[in-house]
Amino acid sequence: MPGNRHTSVRSRQLATELRRHRERSGLSCSDAGARLGVSGSKISRIETGASGVQLADVQALLGLYEVCESERSTLVELARNAGRTAWYQRPSVAPPDWREFLDFEGKAARMHSFEPLLVPGLLQTAEYARAVISGMEPSRTEAELDDLVATRMARQIILSRSRAPMFHAVVEEHALRRPIGGPGVMKRQLLHLLVMRESEHVCLRVVPRSVGAYPGLHGSFVLFEYEGEPDIVFRETREASVFLDAERDVAGYRELLGDIEANAADPDTSADLVREALAEL
Repeated sequence: MPGNRHTSVRSRQLATELRRHRERSGLSCSDAGARLGVSGSKISRIETGASGVQLADVQALLGLYEVCESERSTLVELARNAGRTAWYQRPSVAPPDWREFLDFEGKAARMHSFEPLLVPGLLQTAEYARAVISGMEPSRTEAELDDLVATRMARQIILSRSRAPMFHAVVEEHALRRPIGGPGVMKRQLLHLLVMRESEHVCLRVVPRSVGAYPGLHGSFVLFEYEGEPDIVFRETREASVFLDAERDVAGYRELLGDIEANAADPDTSADLVREALAEL
């Protein structure tokens, strides 16, 4: 963000810490770039401050360097702060029901997401999100894509709050292997999942691809749980999205969630499935 002195200072501080952790890991810029599917020169530009630092790059690098959780959280927050104003300054192109979704999401105490086809939005990298949106909506202009990706990234701030909601995510193993955006994008996305699962606010479980017909074939949904207010279920299709708050409907989806989780691997085994998908890339 040219001309913003505070952002420049944060970017330089972040660049210095990234270089220190790379050197501690015994990797050259070329080594780090090769692991993430980018050029060594890009890593060098990030470390010298000559290139704008993207949140997705920071998270992937911290995962690669195996930075401890407490320090990683600090550096990720530093990166998020550098772009937070820009995310909210853009006029939104999201439909009204999407903005309503953001409001419900921001107030939840706990969230349960089931996503058979994709990595859930709260766990996506920016480049993965862009590839998803542009693939699903090829008629979007570059400006609209920028805005929608920024909105999706801004959502992730809720997981870094001091009182962040608990986020339980269940995905199918097929989602880890769908080559969205190409190998480099998928490598960084899977590394990001391994980073995020270590957060005390995130629980990631994977339904193995060996599972056949099971209740998850009904499709994706999100269950929002609140303190002192009725819980809500959100479902979305290409044509419409719906919020369900009738007690009977919510109870039905809670039961469905339990059936899906019964077919999912435990968190540690799920992490192994992510690593297997990463290794195959």
